[in-house]
Amino acid sequence: MTVLMDTLNPAIVDIAPEGLSLSCEATGTELGLDEPEEKFEGPLTIQLELVRHDGPITVTGTLEGTAIRQCVRCLTEYSDPFFVNLYAEYLSQAGVATKPAPAEQGRRGPRRDAQPVEPVDEAEEADEVYLYQGDHLDLVPMVREQVILAAPMQPLCREDCLGLCPQCGQNLNEHRCGCPPEQGPSPFRVLKGRLSKGGNA
Repeated sequence: MTVLMDTLNPAIVDIAPEGLSLSCEATGTELGLDEPEEKFEGPLTIQLELVRHDGPITVTGTLEGTAIRQCVRCLTEYSDPFFVNLYAEYLSQAGVATKPAPAEQGRRGPRRDAQPVEPVDEAEEADEVYLYQGDHLDLVPMVREQVILAAPMQPLCREDCLGLCPQCGQNLNEHRCGCPPEQGPSPFRVLKGRLSKGGNA
């Protein structure tokens, strides 16, 4: 297994009719994943199969690694292994208008240009379609986007995480604090107040 990032930039002519297999390891930094919340334990393992048809180039494979995420409840960091099945189609840029993918546009802005476009028709709605130009295929933006999409919206260190005490900030997963249970607003308190005012009247 090679660690060279050149593996993710194959020449179009190297994609034989029977396909082209690519295998490599890449760090988050090499993939352009350098935001504070994008941390990983070791490199990411990437396995890809490229097949060239008359029109598009189909890319399938897997992406595997371990992310370091911060729990939204207790704010502690934890290891989160992930495994993603990849699928993408690459079309020649000639005659196709580019449109940035929502994941890249919303979370990254103009700094990262993966150049994915809308699916060519409704039947391919779930497919990821990218553009390429020249004699090489740049697979890094596609892999980077899939890592981003694999991140949960609300990361939890465990499903039953107890979070932090809202009064003293103690991590309740480690041990209980001495704070009294938080009393929520009671609708009967409002009713009692109205009855008291009515009685005084």
